[in-house]
Amino acid sequence: MSQAVPHEDARAAALLDQSPSPLALLRASAARRPDHPALVYLRDASDARPVSLSYQQLLREVETLCRALRVRGLSQKEGVALLLPLIPQAVSSLIAALTVGVAFPVNLLLSPDAMASQFRLARVKTVIVMGPHPALDVHARVKAAIEQLEAEVDLVEVPVGEPGSGVSGWCELLKDGEGDDPVTANPHAPAALVHTGGTTGAPKLAELTQRNLAAGAIMAAGGLGWRDTDRILSGLPLFHVGGAVDILLSGLTAGTTLMFPTALGLRNPEVIARFWSLVDETRATIVGGVPTMLSAMASSPRGEATLATLRGLVTGGSPLPQELKRNVEALSGRPVYQLYGQTETAGITTAQSTSGEFVPTTGGRPIPMMSVAIGGPGAGFKPGDQGEVFVSGPNVFQGYRTNNGLQAGPRDGWISTGDIGEVTADGELRLVGRSKEIIIRSGHNIDPLLIEEVAMQHACVGQAAAIAMPDAYAGELPVLYVAPPPGATADHTEILEFVNQRIAEPPARPKHVFVMPELPLTPLGKIARYRLRQDAAEYQARRTLTGPGVESIRCDDNAAKRITVTWTAEATDDQKTSAAALLSELGLALD
Repeated sequence: MSQAVPHEDARAAALLDQSPSPLALLRASAARRPDHPALVYLRDASDARPVSLSYQQLLREVETLCRALRVRGLSQKEGVALLLPLIPQAVSSLIAALTVGVAFPVNLLLSPDAMASQFRLARVKTVIVMGPHPALDVHARVKAAIEQLEAEVDLVEVPVGEPGSGVSGWCELLKDGEGDDPVTANPHAPAALVHTGGTTGAPKLAELTQRNLAAGAIMAAGGLGWRDTDRILSGLPLFHVGGAVDILLSGLTAGTTLMFPTALGLRNPEVIARFWSLVDETRATIVGGVPTMLSAMASSPRGEATLATLRGLVTGGSPLPQELKRNVEALSGRPVYQLYGQTETAGITTAQSTSGEFVPTTGGRPIPMMSVAIGGPGAGFKPGDQGEVFVSGPNVFQGYRTNNGLQAGPRDGWISTGDIGEVTADGELRLVGRSKEIIIRSGHNIDPLLIEEVAMQHACVGQAAAIAMPDAYAGELPVLYVAPPPGATADHTEILEFVNQRIAEPPARPKHVFVMPELPLTPLGKIARYRLRQDAAEYQARRTLTGPGVESIRCDDNAAKRITVTWTAEATDDQKTSAAALLSELGLALD
């Protein structure tokens, strides 16, 4: 078997010099294996004859789209907003857009107002959007967003459900790119804007160059140990680096076959219901998904599936509870591997290689060309080191795009991740907390994962998230939110007792357990902890403001530090002043 990507620094750097853009990497794979399937798309969960594109076909479509976008007047500095589910056109659109303009893959769940605001910041000239679909109203929201813009936008519709009307279609766009004019790429040009919470938690657009993305693809493929015989089944969306770089671009770089299990991916209930059979039918060697997706897989019966081709499952994006790892490994008989990274590094920074062997729970080792330091820029990375994680490499982003230019970019090539990590005796990175998520109770630092790991051992807990609730005395108190697995019911009193009996340190014992039917998720499938912090802040505010005059209380602040109170007509100024003082004791401000 040929090694498609290098696994050490010198050869990885040489490959990046030879192919410093995603288009160049795709061309290299197409030259090496033109007829090998690059993409396989299942139109439904039982698709016996899925759509398949070879590397040569994919490259041809990408270059055609590059020419078409240039014919339509797109410049290197203008944005192409991409609002497509997991379909083959999403792949060719992404690579073409980042080659000749600035690709802006957009969260499909954004409101029209949020889309319009981000379109302006991304200087969007072209929007490529899915057509009307029974499960997603993206098309209607995009049209509403465009109506708010001052500039003309070229709207291109890709039929997924029923074709619409009155817009320039996908076939017309491809016709504009017919010909054989050469397509070139500028490795140092801005290539993509990716929405992220950033290392400080506030929504941002991270700017990545073509070389950043090419480096991220090479580094991820090497660190994860992709093989050119791999068939990777992934449901990760392409508006996040996990799906776009860690899986898609890295897989194309290695010459693998990428498989999309329907347009909705692993959010499709029909896919989850027969997931393990799909692994057999697609001959998947690798499955990729965030921990909440793994939790859904674990709820699906394996049945008669042999999983003969499966080498392992890869996860990242949020901490992996050990109990979930054990459950998935017991069900599948295959190891679960972890990766760790950020949008700001165009993908991953450390990874466990998919060797087929079972491995302990860590974030793995630094990937090729990646420098990881514990405690500060340029500090060491040796067994026993513990502190904030800093990273540097050719995949590190340029900064966050704002109306005033790029901000908060790397300093001397280094960025802070905001994560707290330690180096194991085997030289692997283990995350021990997030600086912004650490719960500080009367001076005691509490890692939420400690509480969550215990909660996940309870049979009636399918999801768990520990967060900080404001408290007048302790500053913050740990509280636990849980959701039961399908078919189960959870009792908050029983779970609280179960968890607190198993946590040795009293400060880490949660004060309350809140049971929800399901925990709120981000579009990528991570638990939306900010929503839980808002809920906890509202809970404390309601307990505190018990007097007359209060009609409703809510917290819409992403930082969960501000409370909005709707007052009755009888409320007095004294009551409002008193409420502000009481909330202040909790560390909350009254809006």
